[in-house]
Amino acid sequence: MNSFQTPSESMDQPANREFTQNLFLRISDDLFGIWHKEGYWQPLNPAWEKVLGWTEEELRSHTSWELIHPDDRDRTIAHFTSTEAVECEHRLRHQDGSYRWLAWKLIPVEDGRLYGVGKNITETKHTEAKLKERIEFEQLITSLSHQFIQLSSDGIEDAIKHTLEKIGKFCECDRTYMALFSEDTATASMIQEWDAPGVSSIQPQWQDFPTASYPWGMAKLRNLETIQISRRSDLPPEANSLKQALELTGAKSIAIVPIAQGNHLIGYLGCSTVNAEKIWSDDILSLLQIIGGIFANALSRQQAESQLRESERRFRAVFNQTFQLSSLLTLEGNVVADNQTATDFCQLDSSQVIGYPFWQLKCWTISAETQQQLQTAIAEAATGKTIRYEADILAPDQSVITIDFSLKPLRKENGEIELLIAEGRDISDRKQAEAKLQTAMVELEQRVEERTHELQHINEQLQAEILQHQQTEAELRNSEQQFRRVFDEAPIGMTLADLNDRYIRVNRSFYTMLGYSQSEVMALSFKDITHPDELALEIPYMQQLIKGEIDSFQLEKRYIKKNKDLVWVNLTLIALRDKKGEFLYTLAMVEDITERKQAMEALRQSEARYRAIVEDQTELICRFKADGTFTFVNDAYCRYFNKQRSELIGYRFKPQIPEIDQEFVNQQFKTLSVEQPIVTYEHRVILPDNEIRWQQWTERVMFDNEGNIVEFQGVGRDITPLKKAEAEIIKALEKERELSELRSSFVSLVSHEFRTPLTAILSSSELLDRYSKKLTDEKKKAHHQRIQIAVSRMTQLLDDVLTIGKAEAGKLTFKPASMNLIAFCQDIVDTLQMSISQQHSINFVCHGDCGDAQMDEKLLQHILNNLISNAIKYSSQGSEVKVELTCEGESAIFHIQDQGIGIPPEDIKKLFSSFQRAGNVGTIQGTGLGLAIVKKCVDLHGGLITVESEVGKGTTFTIILPLQSMAE
Repeated sequence: MNSFQTPSESMDQPANREFTQNLFLRISDDLFGIWHKEGYWQPLNPAWEKVLGWTEEELRSHTSWELIHPDDRDRTIAHFTSTEAVECEHRLRHQDGSYRWLAWKLIPVEDGRLYGVGKNITETKHTEAKLKERIEFEQLITSLSHQFIQLSSDGIEDAIKHTLEKIGKFCECDRTYMALFSEDTATASMIQEWDAPGVSSIQPQWQDFPTASYPWGMAKLRNLETIQISRRSDLPPEANSLKQALELTGAKSIAIVPIAQGNHLIGYLGCSTVNAEKIWSDDILSLLQIIGGIFANALSRQQAESQLRESERRFRAVFNQTFQLSSLLTLEGNVVADNQTATDFCQLDSSQVIGYPFWQLKCWTISAETQQQLQTAIAEAATGKTIRYEADILAPDQSVITIDFSLKPLRKENGEIELLIAEGRDISDRKQAEAKLQTAMVELEQRVEERTHELQHINEQLQAEILQHQQTEAELRNSEQQFRRVFDEAPIGMTLADLNDRYIRVNRSFYTMLGYSQSEVMALSFKDITHPDELALEIPYMQQLIKGEIDSFQLEKRYIKKNKDLVWVNLTLIALRDKKGEFLYTLAMVEDITERKQAMEALRQSEARYRAIVEDQTELICRFKADGTFTFVNDAYCRYFNKQRSELIGYRFKPQIPEIDQEFVNQQFKTLSVEQPIVTYEHRVILPDNEIRWQQWTERVMFDNEGNIVEFQGVGRDITPLKKAEAEIIKALEKERELSELRSSFVSLVSHEFRTPLTAILSSSELLDRYSKKLTDEKKKAHHQRIQIAVSRMTQLLDDVLTIGKAEAGKLTFKPASMNLIAFCQDIVDTLQMSISQQHSINFVCHGDCGDAQMDEKLLQHILNNLISNAIKYSSQGSEVKVELTCEGESAIFHIQDQGIGIPPEDIKKLFSSFQRAGNVGTIQGTGLGLAIVKKCVDLHGGLITVESEVGKGTTFTIILPLQSMAE
C-alpha cells in the first residue's frame, strides 16, 4: 500500500517550508529585510526594487544609513540599534533622487541581526500635508472674515495692511498690494503694500498711473477675471506693456484678482514673487478672490457709513426746505414745531401755533367730523401706528383743498415713542384730474362697447374665413384704442419712434412738457431736443439697443424746451422687436423730474449755508487740572452753563450728567494715556434749567517730559438737533425705498408684459398684410389665433392695471344688485371649464339656500375668475379644482381648493399686495395683480378672505361675503 503525506506534513519539511516562505516574500507588496548590525542589508524581497527603484545588488552594496534622509538619520539609527521591538517612520532615497516615506516594524534577534517589515506610506504623508495646508487655509479665511465683521470703519485701512502681510506669508510671496481705480477707471493708485524682508517697495511709483497703458490686463479685470502669470514669457504679445511693468518691478510671477462691488470694478488685489517663479494653486487664487470680496465689502461699508453721517447733517435743512406741510406734535397732539411751508400756508406766526392742539388750528376747523377724525388718528399714532388718509382742510382764503395726510411716530434710542410727525401734501389738482379721467374712461368704455356690438352684428353675416378676419380686426382695433388710451392719457410723457429717430406718435404729456405743439414735436428727432452733454451719453445706449445687445435702458437727462429752458427727465427706453429679434420701434417713457432736481439743488445750497453757520459757531472750550480745577473757560462755555467766568476759574465744576451716562464718561477718561492722548465721545447733560441736551466732547490730556499729567483740555459742542434727526432720517429713507420699489415694479410690468404681445401683434399683422395671398388658410388661421391670444393677454393686463388703479384711487364702484348666486357661480364655472377643455376638471357644489343674494356681479366675477383661474394655472394637468358655496345665516362662504404647487409660508404675508408673486412660480406667466384685485373686491363687499396652503400639495382660499350687501 502506498504511503500518503498530508499538506501539513509536507509543509513541515524544511525544504518545503523555505520554498513557501520565499514565494510569500516575492508576491508581497511590503518590504521585508534583514540588517546586519553594521547596517548592511542581507537578502531582500522584490518589493524593495518596486518601491525604491534600486536592485538588490545595488542596495546591498551600501549601508542603510547612506539612503536615509539626513533629517531622519539620527532618529532612525537609534531605533535600529534598540534592543526592543519598535515601530518607526523614515524617508529613504529613491534611485531618481526623490524620497519615499516608509513605516517599519523592527524586531532584533540575539545574533545582532535586525528583522523588519516596511510599508510604503508616501501617498498617506502627502495627503496629510495637503490636509494640513487646507486647514490652515480655512483658518486664515475664517479669522480674516471675523476680523472685518467686527471692525469699525476707522480701522479698515490698518486691517487691510495687516491682511496683506498675512496672505503674503501664507502664499509664500515676496510682495502683496492693493490698488483702487478712479471713478471712471481711467487711473489707478496703489494704496497699500506689504514687502517681504529684503524686497524694495514699489508703492510710490504706482500712483495715479493711466490704466489705458495696460489694455490686456484691464480687459480681464473689467470682465471680473483673475490674472495668473507663472513666468513672464507666458504673457501674450498684446500684454507687452504688462510684461515691461513686471520687469521694471522685478516681479517674476503675479496673481491679480479684481475687487468689485456688485458688477462695478473698484480696484484689484495682487501677489507677486521677486526671487523665484511660482505656480499659483487654486487655493491661493480662491484665497485672493475671497479676500478681494472682503475688502470690497469693507470699503462699501466705510462709504455707506460716511454717507449716513452726511445725511444726518443735512436733515435739519431738509425739514425746513421740503414742499410738504410738516409739523412735530407731542403724543397728546400739541404742536411742537412747524416747517416753513406749513407756517407760510397757515399765515400764522409761531406764537399762534406752538403749544396749541393741532386740531384747533384754523385749517382743521372745516367740520367737527374732520377734527374728531384727526384726534382719533393722533391717539392711534401715539400707540406706534402709522396713519395715512386723505382730508379736506381750509386754505387761508377759505377755499377747500384736499391733502394726502399722514402721522408717524418718532422713537427714542430705547424705542420709546417721543414725538409724532404730521405731514400733508396738496393733491387737489390730482383729485380733479382723476375725476375727469374717470368720466372720460367711462364714456370711452361705453362707446367701445357699442362699437363692438355693431361689429359683431355685421360679422355674423359673413363667411367663416371673413368672419375670422373681421374678428381679428375688431380685436386689433380694440387693443389699439386701449393702447392709445393708456398712451395718450398717461401722466408721464410717452413716445413711439422708428429706426431713424423720427417720432411716430407722442402723447400730450410729452409735447406739453416741452412747450411744443404735437405737429412741431413730430417734425423733430430726440437729438434736436436733447441737451448736447446728455446726447453723447445717450447715443451709445441707442446703438446697443439697435444691435440687440440690450433690450432697454434708463437714464436722467435734460431736454431743451421750445423757449430754450431746460427740463430734467427720467427716461426709460424699450426696444420693440419682431419675432426674429429685428428692431422695429422704440417705446419711451419720460417722467418730468425738474422739481426734484430743483429741490436737490436747493437742498445743496441750504446745506452749504448750514455748514457755514455751524463752522462759525463758537465751541465750548475748557482746561482743567487732574483734580478737576478749571484753569480756562471760554465765553461759549459760560453761556451754555449759565455761569460767570469768576465762578469757574480756580474752582471745580462738574456738569450734571444723567446717571445712565456717568459710568460711560468715566471710562472714556480712563482710556487716555501717553499712547492715546485724545478721545471723542458723546453723552447727555442736564442744564441748570433741567433741560437735557446731547453733547460731543473731544478730550486731550497733556503730559510733562516724565509722563505726568499736566492738564486736560476739552472742546465740546451741542449735538441735540442731530440726535433728534436720527429717527426722522430713518423714516425718510424707508419711505424713499418704498416709493422706489413701487416705481420699479410698474416700469418692469410695462417693459416686460407689454413688449411680448405688442411684438406678436405687429409681426403677425405685418405678415398678413404683406403675404396674405401667398399664405395658406392654415397659416392665416395660425396668425389670426396668435393675434387673438396676444390681444386677449393685453386686454386682460390693461383691465387688471385699470382695475387696480381704480381701487388704489378709491374709484372702484360698488353696486350690489339682486341675483341668483347659484346660477351665477355655475355660469362662471361652465365658462372656465369650456376654455380649458379636458385639461382640468372643476367640481362645483352648493350647500344651503343661495338663490336670492344682493351682491355686485362685476366685483364678484373678478373674485371668482381670478381665484379659479389661478387654481387652474398653478395645478398640473388632469387635476381637480373644487369650488364649494355654502350659505349660512346672512353669509355666503366660498371655498376654492386646488392640488397645485402651493404657496411658501414666507410669501403668504405679502400675497395680496400689488406686483407680488410667490417665489416658486417659475416660468408661469402672471402680473402679480390678480390677488390684489380680489382683496379690493372682497373689501368693498365688507367681506373676509383667508388662505391655507402647503407647498407641493395645494391651496385653499376662503371668502366670506354678506348675502345681502347694501351700497354705501
